[in-house]
Amino acid sequence: MTGYIQSVQTTQRTDRVTPFPGVEYSKLKTESELSQTLKLTNKLQTTLELESVIELFVESIKLVIPYDGATYQNSGADLYLSFGHMARHRVSYKLKLLEQDLGEIHLNRERPFSENELEHLETLLAVLLYPLRNALLYREAIQSAFIDALTEVKNRAAFDSNFKREIELSHRKATELSLIVFDIDHFKRVNDRYGHTVGDQALKNVAQTVEATIRSSDALYRVGGEEFAIVLNGTDKQGASLLAERIRHNIEALVFTQPKGLRVTLSLGISTRMQKDTPTSLFARADEALYEAKKTGRNRVVTSSV
Repeated sequence: MTGYIQSVQTTQRTDRVTPFPGVEYSKLKTESELSQTLKLTNKLQTTLELESVIELFVESIKLVIPYDGATYQNSGADLYLSFGHMARHRVSYKLKLLEQDLGEIHLNRERPFSENELEHLETLLAVLLYPLRNALLYREAIQSAFIDALTEVKNRAAFDSNFKREIELSHRKATELSLIVFDIDHFKRVNDRYGHTVGDQALKNVAQTVEATIRSSDALYRVGGEEFAIVLNGTDKQGASLLAERIRHNIEALVFTQPKGLRVTLSLGISTRMQKDTPTSLFARADEALYEAKKTGRNRVVTSSV
């Protein structure tokens, strides 16, 4: 068995496991079903973006199996997508291929799904499996290229790519966007006194502490050496300042066990998006604020006045 889908429909309370090595075109009942399946196959092969694969699938099947709402979730890929709205009856499918968990898809509507509809839906889900597997592998490869090997947070390449997109989205939707740039005070002294192994561990501990402090919707990046950046969606200047102070306090209170008694502090600079900001201008203001924090004593937060 190369793969299976497991279905649970809330109105029937039954479990179904349907094995398939691929789409068995000979079992399709009509030329129309064959045509729909082939069209879906072609559509799903046009992209490797995971979100696009799911969106193409749910949009395509709605034309032949009406529903009110659909969701896809994959905890391994940290992804949850929702389309339409919830309704009374729901059918759920757990998708696997070659023992790889591909996530779950749910459809719901006001009236139950018929047996014929479920059979047709399962045929279409079979078409989804390989494109979905390929999209997940592609997503993993891209994410690996965007992760800093030492600290395991996002790297400079990820920052350059994502920061531009976040600013464009903030402009388009007229939402708040703030940026915190920080680095470790006197980090060269740590490396010189204790060696680079201790310095690397200090970087990891700082990154882990900061990531545990921010929200899941915020993004932490190592942008170079001991310098990091945090992109804060939907956060104004006051909210960014409160978070930066909390980060500063948490790092100041951090005690390293090896070597015993080692402590580090951060200097942090903040900027908030203005109407004509570009990635360069928004970062420059945060970087200037960071420089001011360094110049005026370190272990402090400075917010750009512009």
